[in-house]
Amino acid sequence: MVRPWVKIAGIIIAVLAIGFALVKLNGGKVSLLPNSEGNSEGGILNNVFGGKDKDVITIGVNTYCGFAPIVKMNNGLQPNEDCDFYKKYGLKVKIIIQDDFNAGRSAFKSGDINVLYCTTDVRSIELGNNSSMLGTEQFMVLNFSRGSDALVVNKNIHTVQDMVGKTFAYAEGTASHTLFLNILETSGIAPSKVNTVKVQSGLEAADFFKAGKVDGAVVWAPDDADLVASIKGAKVLFSTRQATNIITDGLIAKDSYIEANPDKIKKLTEAILWANSEMNTNPKFVQEAAQIFAKAFKTDADFVLNTAQNIRFATLGDEEDLFGFNPDFTGVTADQMYTRMSRVYQDLGLTSKPLPWRKASNSSIVEALMSQNSLNNNQNPETVKAFTAPTAEDTKKQEISDKEVIINFATNSSNLDNNARNIIDNEFAPIAKQFANTRVKVEGNTDNTGNADTNRELSKRRAQAVVDYLVKEYSLDRNRFIVIGNGSKNAIAAGSIGSDQKYRTTNFKLLAD
Repeated sequence: MVRPWVKIAGIIIAVLAIGFALVKLNGGKVSLLPNSEGNSEGGILNNVFGGKDKDVITIGVNTYCGFAPIVKMNNGLQPNEDCDFYKKYGLKVKIIIQDDFNAGRSAFKSGDINVLYCTTDVRSIELGNNSSMLGTEQFMVLNFSRGSDALVVNKNIHTVQDMVGKTFAYAEGTASHTLFLNILETSGIAPSKVNTVKVQSGLEAADFFKAGKVDGAVVWAPDDADLVASIKGAKVLFSTRQATNIITDGLIAKDSYIEANPDKIKKLTEAILWANSEMNTNPKFVQEAAQIFAKAFKTDADFVLNTAQNIRFATLGDEEDLFGFNPDFTGVTADQMYTRMSRVYQDLGLTSKPLPWRKASNSSIVEALMSQNSLNNNQNPETVKAFTAPTAEDTKKQEISDKEVIINFATNSSNLDNNARNIIDNEFAPIAKQFANTRVKVEGNTDNTGNADTNRELSKRRAQAVVDYLVKEYSLDRNRFIVIGNGSKNAIAAGSIGSDQKYRTTNFKLLAD
C-alpha cells in the first residue's frame, strides 16, 4: 500500500520534472510573472506554487502617455536592475499593459497585479454596494488631463445649448463620460435632452464621428486634432484644457497590500513623483521617456511627445492639495471630485451606495513623504492661471455656454440673501472651479417695469454682487469675470411683467479662448 505522503511526493517530483523540461525548451528562461500581453512564461511553475518574486511590484496600466514617467523609470516593462526604479530606490517593478479594462481588474483582484491605474472621478462606479473592488484604496494622484480629453463637434454646433436633440458618442463610465456630463451642466442641460451612443473607448467615439454617425464625440488627444484637421467645420467645443479640475488619474492597491508593504509603496510613490516633476520641467527626460514608452507600447515617440503637452504630471505639492493637506488650496480636492461624481453616477444608476472618499483612499503615503522631505527636484504644485483685467475684446468673445438661474432680490436691492448664496454655491461655484481656465461673463436681467436706465444699473449691481460673493468665498480671480447689466432688454417688448421671475435671471456664461 502506497502511503499518501509518498503519492504527494511523487506528484511534486513529476511536476518539477515537467517544469524543468519546459524551462529547458524555453532556453533556460524562467518568468514567474505574466508578460506585458498577459501571458505567463514558466506558467506551470507559477500555477503550482503560486510563485511570484515577492520583491517585484506589478503595476497595471493602459496605453496612455500619462504612464510614460513610470515606464521611463523602469527602462521598459520588465523588472531589471538597469533602471532608476532600482538604482535610486531599490525597487523591482513589472509593468503589465492592460488595455482590456475588465481583464486588468480581474488580474488585480486575483493578485497578479499589485498596483493598478484608476480615474478618481469615476472610481465610485466600481466602489458601489457589494462590489468586488471594495477594500482598495487610491494612494496617489498620477496626473491631470489638460486637453487630452475633448468634445469634438460638427459645424452645426457652436454652443452647449446647440447640443440639445443632437447625438454624441462617449465611453460610458469613463473620464469621457465625466467630461460630457460636466459640459452639459455648464448650461443646465439634463442628459436626457441629448441622444447618446455608448462606445468602448475614445478611439471608437472618433470613428463614429469620422463616419458621420454622430454630431459630436468625446475623444482623446491626438484624435481631437486629427478630426478637426480632417473634417470640414469640426471643432473642439470644450476640453480639459478649460475643464481643469474634473479628471485625474491615480494609482490604487488593496488595503491589505499597502498595510503589508508600506515602505515599498512609499518608495514607489516617491519615485513616480520625482519622475513626474522631470516630465513637467526637463525636455531631455521627456524625450527619453517618449522613446522608451514608444518601444514598450509599440507606438511612436511623437504620440507621447504630443500627448504629454496635454497632461499635468502630479508633484508632491499637487498631492498635498488634492489629498486636502493644504488649507490654502482653493481648487477642487480629490474628495470633492470623487464625491460630486459619486452623486452624479448614482443618480444615473451606474453605482449604488458607493464608498465615501475616506474609505476609498489612503493619504498616509503622501503624508509620510511630506514629513520625509526627501525629493530633490521641483515638487511645487501647479500654478493657478492668472487672468489679466478683461478688455473690450474679451467682452465680445463667443459665449459657448449659458447657465440661467433665478436669484431673487428684494425690490430695488442687490443684496444677496441666504437663499441666493445657496443658489450660487450649488449652481455657479462648481462650474467656476471646475472650468478654472475660462473667463466667465455674469449677466443680470430685470423685467420691463420701471425706467430702462435704472433697470440696467440695478441688473449690473446684482450681477456684480454674484461675482463679489464668488471672489470672497472661493478666492477666485476677480479678473476672470466680466460683469454685464442687461436691464430689461431681454424682457418681452410690450406689457409689464411685474413679478414674473423669468426675466429676473442671472446668466453664467463661459467664454471661448
